[in-house]
Order: sequence, then C-alpha cells, then structure tokens
Amino acid sequence: MPGHRIFIILENPKERIEYVRLFEELGFLVDATPDGSNAISYLLENKPILVVADIATPEFSATKFLKQQSKSNLSCQTIVIAKEAVVEHAVKLMKLGAVDYLVKPVGHEQLALCAKRALFAQKQKNKSSAGPVSRRKKVNIITQDAGMKNLLALVKKVANSSASVLIQGESGTGKELFAQYIHEKSDRANRAFVAVNCAALPENLLESELFGHEKGAFTGAISRKIGKFELADKGTLFLDEITEMQFHLQAKLLRVLQEKVVDRVGGLQPVEVNVRVIATTNRDAKKAVDQRDFREDLFYRLNTIPVVIPPLKERLGDLETLIRFFIKKYSKIDNRDVKGLTNQAKAILDRHPFPGNVRELENIIHRAVLLAESQLIEPKDLLLDYNASDQVHTPDMPMDQDTGVMPVSLKGMEEKMIFKTLDRTEGNRTHAAKILGISVRTLRNKLNEYKEKN
Repeated sequence: MPGHRIFIILENPKERIEYVRLFEELGFLVDATPDGSNAISYLLENKPILVVADIATPEFSATKFLKQQSKSNLSCQTIVIAKEAVVEHAVKLMKLGAVDYLVKPVGHEQLALCAKRALFAQKQKNKSSAGPVSRRKKVNIITQDAGMKNLLALVKKVANSSASVLIQGESGTGKELFAQYIHEKSDRANRAFVAVNCAALPENLLESELFGHEKGAFTGAISRKIGKFELADKGTLFLDEITEMQFHLQAKLLRVLQEKVVDRVGGLQPVEVNVRVIATTNRDAKKAVDQRDFREDLFYRLNTIPVVIPPLKERLGDLETLIRFFIKKYSKIDNRDVKGLTNQAKAILDRHPFPGNVRELENIIHRAVLLAESQLIEPKDLLLDYNASDQVHTPDMPMDQDTGVMPVSLKGMEEKMIFKTLDRTEGNRTHAAKILGISVRTLRNKLNEYKEKN
C-alpha cells in the first residue's frame, strides 16, 4: 500500500483524525477535508486510489460526487459512510459506483478491511486495463535448513503438474511465497497468479469474487462480474486461509476442482476453466476436518501435494541467514549503513520465540535498521524490551552475564510478550498484532490458548 493516496471527506474532527491515523499506519498517503466543496477538483489534481466520504459532510452530495466521478472517468474507489442504514439509498450509491456502504459506528478493523478490499479491486481493475499479464519479480526463498531445502526440491519437482497443493504452516512462515515459487517454476509462469484471502471477505462477497456473477443476480449486480477462477484461467489461483471458507462454498469449490467448470452466481451455463489451485492455512487442516469445519473430500482433493512449512524456531541455521539478508535488504532500501548485530542483540534474537515467524523477524530487523545509530544493531534498537526484571525465572536459572537476560521457556516468553504488547496498546488487538508482526487471527488464537491453559 505504500505510495497510494486516500482522500477523506469527513466533518467530525475527532473521527477525521482517527481515520487519518489509521490509514497512515496502513501505509497510505492521506489527505482530509471537513467539507466536500473541493472534492472533484482534488480528485482531478491528485488522483487518489480511494475516497472515504461521510454523506453528512457539509457541501457534499454523494450522489452528485459519484456521478461526476464517473463522468470525468476518474479511476478510484469510493467508500460511503452513513449515520443509519437506508436500503434504497445504499443500493442507489452502489449502482453509481460506491464499493462499500458502511453504517456508523465503523470499527477500525472493518474500515481497514474495506480499504484493503477497495485497493485490491482497483489493482485488479488496473491489471485488466493494462493488457497481458506482466512477469512477476523472481521469488527468492532464503534458507540453509535441510528440511526447507527438501520442501523446495519437492515443489520444484511437481511444479509443472496440474495437481492441487495444500500448504500448511503458522502465520508468517512464508506460505504465499511458496505458492508464488511453485507458480514461477511451473509452465504457467507467464500466466496470471491470482490471490484471494478467504478470511478477508464476507461470505456473499467471497462467492461472487471466486465464481463471478451475472447482471441482475442480486441487488447491486448492475453488470456481469468475472470471478477469480476465470481471471486465473491457464494460470494459478492462490486461496489463502482456505479453512475459513464457509461450508456451502467449499462444496462449490470442490465441484470446480472436479469438473473444471465454474457456475457464476445467477448464471445459466457453466464456464470451463483451466486453473491450478494452491491453498494455504495456518490451522491443522486434518484437525479442521475432524472438527467438521472443513469438508473431508475437499481436504483430500486439495492435499494432492502436501506441503508443511516449519516455524522459524525449528529451521536450524535460518535465523542468522535471514538476519543477514534482511539487514542487507533494508540497509539498501532505506540508504542506511548497517552491517550486523552486536553479540548482545544477537543473543536476544536467539532467545526470541518469534510467534510471527519470518514476517516478525523481517519487521524487527527493518525497524532496527532504521533505529540503529552505528553500523551494528544494539539491543535497544530491537525494541523487544527484554529486561532481567521482566523475565520469569527459577532459582536454578542463572542470568546470562553477556545479555542480562534471564532464560525462559519459549512459550513463556511468547505469552509474556503478547500480554505486554496488549498492555501497551490498551487492549487494541489490531495494533498489538501489527507490533508483534502476526495476524489478528493468530493473536486471537494465542489468547484463546492461554485462556484454556489457565
């Protein structure tokens, strides 16, 4: 999202400041106004990718704004916010081109999700108007671990097949990177790689996104929509967090995998597709089957090629390799002269549990590169706050003389860090997950695990 501009039209100053802060934290460039008098002129001059507008803003008409936007052929997405739900008004605005109609109070997570969805829709729109699919940047998976090298050899061997792949692993282990690697090594590499997060979209929207819909199939379906399966024809469809998909959609997905056809919502004729499906989950898929959250027949259909990515703490030798890689990467990106870590900083990372795995490590190193005051990253640059007084210990666990850190179990350190971060964010799980480098879902699962333990 970095570099994409958002325009907020919102009278309430408190809400306006909150929205600006939220979108800036998500990486957007944000401009905001308390009235809508200059909305169209702003769009023409700055061309934001997204507009978030409260229909109660003075001197602003959502209907007039959307009509003018369409007339001027301005390529941006618009989210409309209302004080109360008025179905007729919502339908009218959606027909005019609004991508979402939200009713106050709007939660930060909901707003962030809508923004990400609008951004994705805009990117797909830009892709469809840009002609042929361009070559993707080469995928680079950094590892020294024997188990990881065996996995890479396995997926490289089966890459040219049309067999479905199910990739399992904790959040942040690199499941999407593996999916991209398989696509790159396959004979579909010059075709589309289309990604869908099954947990990020509401059930009714996910069905339309995957399978498409015909004009008039439901309220607001003002034109035919081509689904992701058709967009990925002769290429690869990446289904992230597949175990979060609703049961009835799992049945439709199974039919596509078996019959190689899709049924658009409201469609009369099936559409043939040639798609290689790669699915991922951060859950134990077999356990989800046993708990009746996931269809057994779909599990076996997807699990033709099973790939289980180990967590970072089990990948021997990878921590040091990845640290060097990320230091070099972000020193170059941010024009910093950082060469490595002090022994104390390295010892802290060696003890860190990394609940967010490689993604968390990358975030920590990126932040440390920016904060480092010399060529070596020091403990204070990591912002992990490992103080001797904070650690859980027993009499037979002496303090490490080099780092001043008290040895603890990985699970204990992980739990303590999560609760400490939640304290600092005053219970804001979205903010805490971002700091920890994990998803909100992973954080919720961890908290449920701690609750059951206690």
